[in-house]
Amino acid sequence: MSNLIERLIAAHRVLNREIRRELARRAPDRLRLTRLKKERLAIKDRLFRHFPDAAEMRRIARGAIRRARHA
Repeated sequence: MSNLIERLIAAHRVLNREIRRELARRAPDRLRLTRLKKERLAIKDRLFRHFPDAAEMRRIARGAIRRARHA
């Protein structure tokens, strides 16, 4: 798998974490949430350009996540 794909998957994971963190705050910043979600969607779109088949993309992403955890 290319470094680009791995970087996109990692960025998507970071954005997911930031979105969850923002939502857990007492008063979430709606503008920040909107920006984070737009960034996450843009990354997802870029990933789907490389893997139009969603099942294939999930398989690749799971492998990348597994490798990142064991690194």
